[in-house]
Amino acid sequence: MQAGTTANPWGTATNGANPPRKAFRAKLTTTGEVAAQVARLYREARSGVISVEDASRLANVLSILGRMLNGAEIEALSARLDALEGAG
Repeated sequence: MQAGTTANPWGTATNGANPPRKAFRAKLTTTGEVAAQVARLYREARSGVISVEDASRLANVLSILGRMLNGAEIEALSARLDALEGAG
C-alpha cells in the first residue's frame, strides 16, 4: 500500500479524497417498508443530503423491488383465498 492510503472494510485501498461509504441496511420486506425508504430518499434529496441523481437511481431500484413484493403479496393472498374456498 502506498503512503497516504488506508484499507477500508472491503480490503481495498482508499485515499483521503474518497473515504469508504458506511454500509446502510434497511428492512425492505414489505411494500410499506419500501415506500418508507422512497419517502426517506425524497426528503434527503430535497434537503441536499444526497444528490437528486443518486436519489433517482435508488428510487428506481426501490420501485422495481416494490413491484416484486407487491406481486408476491398478491400471490400469497390468492393462495390463502384458494385455501379458504377449498375448505368451505
